[in-house]
Amino acid sequence: MKIIAVASAKGGVGKSTFCCGVGKMLSVHGKRVLLVDMDIGVRSLDILLGVSEKTVYNWGDIIKGNCEYRKAVTETSKELFLLPAPIDFSTEYTPESFKNMLKTFEKDFDYIFLDAPAGLESGFKLATKVADSCIILSTPDAISIRAASYASENVRKSGVSNVRLVVNRYNKKIHKSINVDEIIDSVGARLLGIVPDSVEIYGSVNGQRIPYDSKGSQAFLRISKRICGENIPFRTKNM
Repeated sequence: MKIIAVASAKGGVGKSTFCCGVGKMLSVHGKRVLLVDMDIGVRSLDILLGVSEKTVYNWGDIIKGNCEYRKAVTETSKELFLLPAPIDFSTEYTPESFKNMLKTFEKDFDYIFLDAPAGLESGFKLATKVADSCIILSTPDAISIRAASYASENVRKSGVSNVRLVVNRYNKKIHKSINVDEIIDSVGARLLGIVPDSVEIYGSVNGQRIPYDSKGSQAFLRISKRICGENIPFRTKNM
């Protein structure tokens, strides 16, 4: 099992959509995946995955002993599961209690993705304190790149040394002046993938299915294969 935090210091860069996209690709190819919503209070993964009415408990209920751990997990599709975030923060949600809670899932899943909220506060700190590795998301603009750099720095301070970068919403025609190598240097993390600016991906936010052969799905597929250790070349010609 690998616990992967997905983070940025800035909101709106597509962390939750990324988690859903990569999670679905891993699950389609036989990996058992758990997506953990870390955005206490706001929460979005249940909406993106279309299971809002099915969720009853959350990971806070597990920590507080309000339910047996399996009851807090919702199956969203074959091999892809969701563990929602609590509605309110509690002092009981410490890195130690959160890590112990995740240990109960060790035998059940191949990958656990922690969808960290924007900013560097409680949800971000919980995620990065327990993660084995971290994926930093950045869109190709100066503000997002600066936020990604700041997030990367704080992730490493939390003790996570394996930090990778995903450049999201990349459009080769629009972002002619953006050099991906410069983003890599600024964030200080190895590139894991580039996700194109995609109408299909935007549609997925409203519950639409991303076609498997779309550019967005294929980008998620390449990233999922790299997460599994495959050597997949980087290409920007179809972005």
